[in-house]
Amino acid sequence: YFATSLCGHDKGKRYMIVGERGEMVGLCDGRRKLFASPKWKKKKHIQMIRSETMAEAFSGLAGSEDPDRRIREAIAGLERQKEKKQED
Repeated sequence: YFATSLCGHDKGKRYMIVGERGEMVGLCDGRRKLFASPKWKKKKHIQMIRSETMAEAFSGLAGSEDPDRRIREAIAGLERQKEKKQED
């Protein structure tokens, strides 16, 4: 899944969810928060986003040489989908 931060200094920022520990989720954007060291945030502080892009991006993430690049590309694809829907 993807997620949008609902509160904090990163409010409105999009992330990919890469882990889960109880009430916390690990969030990566491929730039500041990397796959190797995700940002941990409470589930109540994010809005989850379902997308077809997610399945493509997550399938090869673990074995990828550069998972952060794949995360950046997936988030950019999500942004393009959103813009395309707004145009229609």
